[in-house]
Amino acid sequence: MVLREGFMLHAGGWEEKAVYFARAGYPGVVKIRKVLESAPKNGWAGFQLFYPMRESEVRGSTGLDLVESMLAVFREVTPAMNLCMQIELAERAAL
Repeated sequence: MVLREGFMLHAGGWEEKAVYFARAGYPGVVKIRKVLESAPKNGWAGFQLFYPMRESEVRGSTGLDLVESMLAVFREVTPAMNLCMQIELAERAAL
C-alpha cells in the first residue's frame, strides 16, 4: 500500500494522540499493525484512510460533487470493510 495523491492515514485510538501517516513518512503495514495492536483495549480504535481537503476546495465544489465523491469512495472500500465487520454491507436500490 502506497499513499498517493495527498491521501492520509490515521491508525490507533480515537481518544488519545492520533498517529497519522502520509506518503513521505509511510512506515509500511507492519508499523501500522503495531500501532493498532497497541491501542488501548478499553476505548475505540481504528484505521482511517482519508483525503484532507482545504476549506477553499470544499467551498469550490458543489454539494452534488462532494456527495458523489463520498459515495464512490464508499463503494470502493465496501468489499474490504465487509471482510472486517460482523455484518455485511450491501448496496440497495434507490427509492
